Amino acid sequence: MTDLTLWYDRPATDWETRALPLGNGALGAMVFGGTGTERLQLNEKSLWTGDPGSREGYSFGDWTSPRPDALAGVQERLDRDGRMATRARGAPGTR
Repeated sequence: MTDLTLWYDRPATDWETRALPLGNGALGAMVFGGTGTERLQLNEKSLWTGDPGSREGYSFGDWTSPRPDALAGVQERLDRDGRMATRARGAPGTR
């Protein structure tokens, strides 16, 4: 039997040519790897407009009014142990 293990010596630096894609067409992620921290880029089909299976009245995640604190609220929910890197704290790939 063939060994199907993928092994890398450093994290990916570019999502288009280096990160590993995972998903099923509706939910996806690009995995960058790393041992001290992990970087994932997530995508979910309802975030995009124009889906052929869309329903009347669904906004596709497009908010009709400004929500300046929405991202901070999501980060707080995801970061239950206080270790999530943010742009303010210098996440990998940010300036």
